[in-house]
Amino acid sequence: MLRRRLGSPGWVCAVASESVGAPGRVGETPQGFASVRPELLLLVAAVLCLALIPVHILEAYGGLPAHPLLLHVPVILIPVVTIWSLLLVARPAWVERQGIVAGTVAVVALAGTVLTVGAGEALRNALHLGAAGAVGPSSLIARHAHAADILRVLMFAFVIVFLLYVLARRVLAGRPLGRRGPDRILSAPLTSGLLATAVVLLALACGYFVFHTGDLGAKAVWANRLHGGFGGRFPGARSGGFSGSEPGELFGGSH
Repeated sequence: MLRRRLGSPGWVCAVASESVGAPGRVGETPQGFASVRPELLLLVAAVLCLALIPVHILEAYGGLPAHPLLLHVPVILIPVVTIWSLLLVARPAWVERQGIVAGTVAVVALAGTVLTVGAGEALRNALHLGAAGAVGPSSLIARHAHAADILRVLMFAFVIVFLLYVLARRVLAGRPLGRRGPDRILSAPLTSGLLATAVVLLALACGYFVFHTGDLGAKAVWANRLHGGFGGRFPGARSGGFSGSEPGELFGGSH
């Protein structure tokens, strides 16, 4: 009786299909929370990292300078996420399972890089180091700061391009945005190839500059100390907390 009133079983399936929708089809608009894509949220978070550029943290707990503490974040995470991105380019099938996690690590690395550069600028200004035309360790500090600025720009470019690559690969894997135009562009083989190439180039550039920046900073702080000894004290250590009144105590000699 019920089937005769409603029609054939195929009609029932058609109604169910129209009411629920088929999210796997390109060009179909997702419903509810399905429209909130993690890749897009990570892209927004990466752009919001621009707001951290004016943040210059001078001191951490106990009066210690914040810069040498914060720098552990980019020094560790940038090599991790750049190598990870190269693996995902070499093995695109892994993006479906690992892309979002890798993208999250990339955004954290970006935020840590921006905060570290800001803390370095605050420390340099407090110690009056790295002025133009300086020589010796101060010259290394100026070069270190310049390399850090380049690394920050590269990290913004790398993270955004990498997240776009993850988004494109997930669209190709059957997770469309639900917009015909963007889905058509992201699913194009040329788009995926260009993004993959850009990811590789930017990952290599970021990997080099995180090493180059750290190398310049380490030489500026430790070169003279390793040859001249510490005099029984850790460079820059003082009982009353951190102060910028005597820059030579942190960077080894007067300038």
